[in-house]
Amino acid sequence: MSSPHQSVPPAKSSHTADETTATGRPARPGGLRAAGPGRLGAIAAVVLAYLIFVVVGTVQDWSLVLRIGLVVPAAVIVWLLIPRKENQPTPGVHVIGVPRLAYIGVLVLAFCVFFAFVGWPIALWWLLLAPVIAVWWVMRTHTTVSDAGLDLSTMVSSKHLDWAQVKGISIPKRGYIRARLADDSEVKLPAVGYDRLRELIEASEGRLPDVFAAAEAAEAERLAAERAQAGASTDTDADAPGAPTGETETHSGENGEPGTTR
Repeated sequence: MSSPHQSVPPAKSSHTADETTATGRPARPGGLRAAGPGRLGAIAAVVLAYLIFVVVGTVQDWSLVLRIGLVVPAAVIVWLLIPRKENQPTPGVHVIGVPRLAYIGVLVLAFCVFFAFVGWPIALWWLLLAPVIAVWWVMRTHTTVSDAGLDLSTMVSSKHLDWAQVKGISIPKRGYIRARLADDSEVKLPAVGYDRLRELIEASEGRLPDVFAAAEAAEAERLAAERAQAGASTDTDADAPGAPTGETETHSGENGEPGTTR
């Protein structure tokens, strides 16, 4: 853990976990990630229709209150089209994604660009791409841990890694945790930062060793060695030659004069 790059070998081979056990926080199908092509098309149609309405309303000089007010029913329709989450967890599957609090930032960004868009939609329509890209990033960026391996999803690509391909993990100074493969190449694990590393280890069900426990054990051994070395140094100093022993000796002088006491 002290080095910026650390490779940790898996402690277990693949396909050894209990299929009926859910790993960590269960993955629950729902939200935009679970929406099929039909629902995504309907959501896109509603959003596009509202944007066309705003553009036409601006050109025709319709009321600003009307143009902004219709965003509420449009948002309600979009919310109703988004699939609801199921209560039953998916056994053996754990999804590590971007925290849902990121949608708050997306909402703030959307409000910021929306008012600029309403004021001059013909020239500033491209600003609406910013919250759309942000939502797509939150939806797509995640790492799925399952008995089959690791499924990595980014904004533009997806990748599957079998457990047999995973040689260990690499912990950089900053950025996402990386999986070290059998050919010594490294692949970033989307959404898995250092703060999600413990979650990744627990979700692997022993396929990745607990590096936190290993670091704590190494630290305990180091402290014990330092204490033992300090105790040995104290004993050596006490037994050194010339050290005071607390005894007194009396010697008489040659002429019967009182001697000196040591």
